Amino acid sequence: MLWFASGNRDEAVFEDPYRFDVTRAPNDHITFGKGSPHFCLGNALARLEMRIMFEELLPRLADIRPAGEARRVRSNFVNGVKQMPVTVTLA
Repeated sequence: MLWFASGNRDEAVFEDPYRFDVTRAPNDHITFGKGSPHFCLGNALARLEMRIMFEELLPRLADIRPAGEARRVRSNFVNGVKQMPVTVTLA
């Protein structure tokens, strides 16, 4: 069985694979299909949106921490977060 949700959490590839770290490097992840036979047509827009979001958000934050348990999306295809409460300290 191919389990897409586990692809970016491979313990043989990533140190501490379950920790959320936007600065993880190297990050040879499989998001957007990674050039395989399937490649997400919206990948360029999604990458641009994520880059702009982090460029604008991170300079404004001094700290961001979990404020409760994350609720996951119920899916065999997508390993997503449905809700994740956080506490933010502005810079």
